[in-house]
Amino acid sequence: MAGERWRHHMDYIITLFGSSIGSGAFIKFPYLCMRNGGGAFLIPFALFTIIAVIPCVFLDMVIGQFSQSGPINAWNMCPPFKGIGVGILILLWIVFSLYNAIFSWFAYFFYYSFSSTLPWANCDNDWNTPSCISDSGINKTYMNHTEVTNCTAYSHQVNVTGGAYACRTAAEEFWRLQVLQLTDGLHDMGGVRWPLVLCLAITYLILFVCQCRGIKVTGKLVYVTVGFPFVLIIVFLVRGCLLPGSAEGMYYFIKPNFDKLKEPGIWIEACGYALFSLNVGMGFNLTLSRYNKVNNNCLRDAVWVCIVDLLATILVGFSFFSIIGHVAYQRGVTVEAFASSGFNLAFIVYPQVLTYLPLPQLWSTLTFIMLMTLEIDCQLPAIEVISSAFVDMFPSLRKRRWLPTALILLSSFPFAIIYLLQGGIYMLTLVEWYAYFPSTALFALSECIVMGWLYGTTRLQADVQLMWGKKIPELFIMLIKFASPLLLVITFGYSLYSYRPPKYEDYIYPAWATAVGWMISCASIVPLPALFIWAVWRTPGNTLTEKIRQSLQPNKQWGEQALDEMADEVPCT
Repeated sequence: MAGERWRHHMDYIITLFGSSIGSGAFIKFPYLCMRNGGGAFLIPFALFTIIAVIPCVFLDMVIGQFSQSGPINAWNMCPPFKGIGVGILILLWIVFSLYNAIFSWFAYFFYYSFSSTLPWANCDNDWNTPSCISDSGINKTYMNHTEVTNCTAYSHQVNVTGGAYACRTAAEEFWRLQVLQLTDGLHDMGGVRWPLVLCLAITYLILFVCQCRGIKVTGKLVYVTVGFPFVLIIVFLVRGCLLPGSAEGMYYFIKPNFDKLKEPGIWIEACGYALFSLNVGMGFNLTLSRYNKVNNNCLRDAVWVCIVDLLATILVGFSFFSIIGHVAYQRGVTVEAFASSGFNLAFIVYPQVLTYLPLPQLWSTLTFIMLMTLEIDCQLPAIEVISSAFVDMFPSLRKRRWLPTALILLSSFPFAIIYLLQGGIYMLTLVEWYAYFPSTALFALSECIVMGWLYGTTRLQADVQLMWGKKIPELFIMLIKFASPLLLVITFGYSLYSYRPPKYEDYIYPAWATAVGWMISCASIVPLPALFIWAVWRTPGNTLTEKIRQSLQPNKQWGEQALDEMADEVPCT
């Protein structure tokens, strides 16, 4: 909003930092490390953060700060590409309800963490089945007279009198049979899980209270929602280091399997996670940068945020693998035995691991508080991006921040309930699978092409020098024009080449669900070519070439507000 500013520059940095870490560092990153040879994954991850992500984050910051606008009006510099901004809004609205549903699951586990005995630690609950296993083996309530052979907490089949059962841990049964009450697939979505809807309503209330006053409140709130989780991460790391077996876990994390580096998949996944971690192509960095003073040094901020994010993610890895190493030592298995992806890691492996720590209720409570606060750090900027675009279109909303916030929350709430049906996780997995692919890579690639070649680095240099009085290093220019676009093209192309249909555990999605998934994916992409054609068609000119050339020029609104305020700013370095 015009005139609105961060109260302190550190508010901006901490907000960016919180949105970049998020719960993904605890859910996606450990799995990708275990999947890609431990320390071997860190090498391409660090490399891509430096040569691909920093330039993209820098461009986001420059565009937002110079335009002083949200994700749509920022593209006044090249109007045919306003479809990127519209696509970002559609993408964020789709995933917003999805991640609020995940938050409600965290809240549900948080509630049960206050139980005298953690319900996922044993098989003595009403929902447990004959094939449930815990430390003491098969559920004795059902199986006290049967002979059990070769069943551990990490096996998948158990032979018992009367037949064979799928072997599931107590944590897995709590997740599947109590939290989700899982159905067989999309054809049977089941009923609403009302306890989870209550958690969801509380989630939306928290977000409204935090966001309705804008960045002057959220800019201070992030000191708690970012600082508290990292205090806990350090506590987890220190506690883990004092437990037997932790050294083996951390050694696994830092020891590279160099054979893995010969596989293209690890490089693509490392590049993809680096882009995801820093919210490239999501509009977060652009929108939050609009509230900076015009003379702020974006290059310094981009380098600082990306490097700290890289180091913080590695710190999370040490914390995670120190605890996993201890539990692996206790169970007599290898660290690889805990290699689970996505929701299984967050809602089965984590709870199961916590039961092996002293005072498990305390550690469980702290863990899910940490995950919830990190989720808030991602959701608040998402609301800001969408509401910022609405305020740009309807300036009368500037003094009523609560109204666009309420509209965003109310419009997404019914869709979030869909994910809390008994079969909702199938829909959630489908939406998450397609929502980001391939739109975020396409948006980031388009931004690099526009800034590097259409708007041009000469204009970019002039804008930067006007803002903080220094030029961009030539190395950065080369990265913006060549290295970053090339890596994004390779990532985009290989992702299409290696595409596989979605899957949740053993459930195979039907063809119609895959079609729905591609429709979700296209929903955020279609505005880009549609608005490009519309902008060219409306531009005056006698030939198509003349129309295209003229339409790609910045319009009168580009940088207008920044230039108006420039006289009142004193350049700083």
